[in-house]
Amino acid sequence: MNPSIKVLFASASEDLIPIAIEHIQKLFPELPLVVVSEFPVSGARWIPYPASRGLRENWALFRWHFRDQHIRLSAVILQPRTPYRRMRLIAFLLAPRNFLAFNENFGHFMLRPQSLSTIVRHVLWRTRNFFVWQLSPGGASYTFLWGLVHPSAFWQPLCVLRAKAAGVIVTTLKTVLPARRRVSLSAEARPQGISVVIPSRHGKDLLATLLPEAVRQIDRIGGEVIVIDNGPDDGTADFLSQAYPMITLDYHPNPLSFARAANAGTRISRFSHVCFLNNDMVIAEGFFDALLAAFRKVPDLFCATAQIFFPPGARREETGKAVLPLVSERERSDFPLRCDLPFPGEDLSYVLYGSGGCSLFDAAKLSALGGMDEVYQPVYVEDLDLGFRAWQQSWPSVFVAGAHTVHKHRATTSRYYTRESLERLLELHYLRFLAHTIADPRVFLRLWTEAIRRLSFLSMIPVSAPRARAALAEAWRAPFWVTRPRMAALSDQHILALGSGAVFVMPGRPPRTRPMVLVATPYLPFPLAHGAAVRMFNLMRRAAQDFDQVLVSFTTEPGAVPVELLELCSEVVLVKRSGTHLLPSTNRPEIVEEFDSPAFHAALRQTVRKWKPGIVQLEFTQMAQYAFDCPPAKTILVEHDVTLDYYQQLLAQRDDWELRRQLKRWVPFEISAWHKVDRVVTMSEKDRKMTISHGLSPAYTVCLPNGVDLDRFRPVRGLVEPRRLLFIGSFAHLPNLIAVEFFLREVWPQLRTNGATLHIIGGARSQYYLDRYQDSIKIDFVQPGIEVEDFVADVRPAYERAAIVVAPLLVSAGTNIKIMEAMAMGKAIVSTPAGVNGLDLDPDREVIVAHTGAGMSQRILELFGNPAKRHSLERNARERVESGFDWDVIARKQKLLYEELIALDR
Repeated sequence: MNPSIKVLFASASEDLIPIAIEHIQKLFPELPLVVVSEFPVSGARWIPYPASRGLRENWALFRWHFRDQHIRLSAVILQPRTPYRRMRLIAFLLAPRNFLAFNENFGHFMLRPQSLSTIVRHVLWRTRNFFVWQLSPGGASYTFLWGLVHPSAFWQPLCVLRAKAAGVIVTTLKTVLPARRRVSLSAEARPQGISVVIPSRHGKDLLATLLPEAVRQIDRIGGEVIVIDNGPDDGTADFLSQAYPMITLDYHPNPLSFARAANAGTRISRFSHVCFLNNDMVIAEGFFDALLAAFRKVPDLFCATAQIFFPPGARREETGKAVLPLVSERERSDFPLRCDLPFPGEDLSYVLYGSGGCSLFDAAKLSALGGMDEVYQPVYVEDLDLGFRAWQQSWPSVFVAGAHTVHKHRATTSRYYTRESLERLLELHYLRFLAHTIADPRVFLRLWTEAIRRLSFLSMIPVSAPRARAALAEAWRAPFWVTRPRMAALSDQHILALGSGAVFVMPGRPPRTRPMVLVATPYLPFPLAHGAAVRMFNLMRRAAQDFDQVLVSFTTEPGAVPVELLELCSEVVLVKRSGTHLLPSTNRPEIVEEFDSPAFHAALRQTVRKWKPGIVQLEFTQMAQYAFDCPPAKTILVEHDVTLDYYQQLLAQRDDWELRRQLKRWVPFEISAWHKVDRVVTMSEKDRKMTISHGLSPAYTVCLPNGVDLDRFRPVRGLVEPRRLLFIGSFAHLPNLIAVEFFLREVWPQLRTNGATLHIIGGARSQYYLDRYQDSIKIDFVQPGIEVEDFVADVRPAYERAAIVVAPLLVSAGTNIKIMEAMAMGKAIVSTPAGVNGLDLDPDREVIVAHTGAGMSQRILELFGNPAKRHSLERNARERVESGFDWDVIARKQKLLYEELIALDR
């Protein structure tokens, strides 16, 4: 007879779940409780609920989970307006006769005749709540009835409907209108230097502060200063003729918009670069030098924009690092564009545009684009429009952290416009930009829909309603703002991904005109938090002797890059990875979906375009999806383990529905990945033969085994505790949890009674992974003699204290770097065959290999009692790594591989 259980399908908000667990624990208290929810829970066995999957997949998943159990209670929580209808249906389908429903007050009923009165009361209560909500402020019925009494209220939803219709019309126009040809650069050569264009309206006093430093720097660099004096005369002309006769003055008696003033200065400029500078800026020493240097570092650069500061005591509303984050990364009321604070060491990060008040432009490209679009009257968004049009021609804009300026914000505009009128202009001009400049119909429709939803929301908030309603009232005109787009070199998706605020550029050591290798990784190679990081860092450190390197890496927490990486790379590009459990259900493995990022695709393509590497090295199988972003560079896929082999081994240990599902996706993905790159690197000859067995030519797959830093990891005598065991393995890697479970169940009981101590280093967030796998892995650390630690930056002291290092792995693909570190430290090792997979070690001479738990405990006890045997193993292990696992030897093989691939293009 199958054992009985009770299951809570936690179909409610997180705050109600602990209360629901308390209530269901009181029902049939003798039965074990299983909780199905999106996030881990305490006090019960937990099974994750994949909320983004369809009903059929999840129905099959939970049928498998409860295949050998009798569900005595299948409970749900009927909290209104929560997205768990499919979860509740699965709960009912699994046990219809034992289905139990809680309401949010934790009254409950079952679908049985005796519960009929309770069900009726629940339905009546729900019906009453529905009508109360509908007839209360915010309810749809209340809003409709209120509108009948206040007819003017229908104007706002009418404006929204008109705006949505206008968006559909613009989308259609962008689909059918033929594109104009790409812009072409003039052949006219301008002398090197900077033309500084300063629009000024009644700004003599501001100019008196700005000009001394600006003129001094331009006199040294070479160039000119042009003041576009517009509006009523305030004495600016007399001031300039007396104090700065060398300055070119262009006077316009009528006020000009910023775009018209900037264009007027561009037309009379003479030098290779044009700098637009607001008259309310105060520039720092080296301002123009820093901006100009960016043009020597970034190919085809259109714009270098400065870092903006505000006067002391003022809130820093601008930084110069302008981004347009995804709607999920900002608050509902936030304006789509924002300025982010730069991280320490960040410089030359890509931005959507350069601020019109403190940016340096390539004059030829600026003229080819026709300057700023003068439809943006009188101010705002003209700089975004200009920068985006340049990006469409593959001319980037970058943020220059070293060019500092202080902005006396709105020192001019506030004299002539109220804050409210400026906010209305900003909202309206953003809508105009979308219709006018975004070329891709689908991108336009997405951004337009987001913008209209935001304005509709703001129109219901008193403080923001005037500007939102004004913009909505004008949005119907969008079809009249459309122009034929130009043929683009870069897609709008690429541009927006680069300018989303998820890409950070950190310059490293200067390049030395050597062959360039780009390394793309899902994790930073430093700190050395896991075996893959150890491999990547050690090989990059040695490759830096012969090659220039650029690193493009995901990171979950952007920030300063470790100096250890900056010393190896000419540039480090970080891409923020927003972790989510709501991965799309596709025919690709989940980890591939997890690491599929538009920002990474864009950053990789842009970095390849910038540095023109001969080789792009993709670390880990899931990164093979980026192979198409790498041409014309040659590509190497580094298989830290052959993933399909890894899943096959896991399934050989235990059947699991989720593992079978992932393997079904890994087989076609991984085999296809091997054929998309120029070379595949494996960790062992065993793995290399596996790639060949799946059709890959032997010439295109190379074994570059793992190694160890023999100088860092050296034997230290005198610190050993005779009965101390050590296991190191990140719990983020499931085989390590399986290994610990096996060891504690099959090996540890015999050792514990003989005075042994077991030291386990489980890596960062070890408790999280214990909770994540609690349904299938049962581990009890609350036992005498067991010490558990999370991430340890330097593991050498742990090795020094240990008498024996254990590797009780039952599943292992690739090779185990921790085994090599232990050998280099001169440690005796007791392992299962999987623990030394692919290393070709000599059993009983260099390592003890045990095939069963009883055999492992026996061999460990033998070493406890035979120090001479242990010392012999230690000496032989050190000699073996010196002869076969030195990173220097492996790095030389990698160098030959790089040189072979680079030579193919010659």
